Amino acid sequence: MKDILQQINSVDGVIGCAVFSQNGDVLVHALPALIDAESIKKAASLTLECSQGLQITQTLDLLDLRYSDGRILFKAFPGAMLFLLCSNNINLQILSITLNLAVKKLGAMLSSAPPVSAPQPVVEDSGASEGLLRMSISHLANKQASASFDSLGMVAVSQPTSQYISDFYKTPFKKLTLTNSPAGTSGTFPVMVMKDMDLQYDGSVIVGPGIEKKLQVSEGDKIEVRIG
Repeated sequence: MKDILQQINSVDGVIGCAVFSQNGDVLVHALPALIDAESIKKAASLTLECSQGLQITQTLDLLDLRYSDGRILFKAFPGAMLFLLCSNNINLQILSITLNLAVKKLGAMLSSAPPVSAPQPVVEDSGASEGLLRMSISHLANKQASASFDSLGMVAVSQPTSQYISDFYKTPFKKLTLTNSPAGTSGTFPVMVMKDMDLQYDGSVIVGPGIEKKLQVSEGDKIEVRIG
């Protein structure tokens, strides 16, 4: 899908674009790097509110919002909505031709794509009255970021994983106790909840090399996870 967005970006006057789901999720984007992930998510949420408030989700062809220093365009198609950030001098006639072709391709991709479900943490029966929560160890691809966790003595989880742990233990948390039973190692660590993470990190606990060494674990190993 990103290739299609790059084709849209090649139209003179288009600064960047993104595809938002009907639930306000960011499916894919090709926006300038200076626009952070949190801003893109907020734009998706506001787009959803706007389309629902105006009751135009099903009938919208092209919504053009004009500002002093630019324009924002929305184009709905089955299952999603195309969001475009443009300059004031955009040629809508040329852009419309490109968009009509793009939404057909994007719609076909979305309809043929299997539903994506986040991997769930593994819950095993501990023999006690409640199950024992076990999750995999993960690393961040950015080694410098992983080292930062170590310097703070922290571990990290994605937002969906944080919610899963809270639901499992029926309480919010700020620390987690991680236990590697085969090695007899354990530790309690503050937790950083990270937003906008790849789905590959859902259902796992992200640790840096120092904590990994302390717990004697490797990426992919299963550990016991309890509220600290």
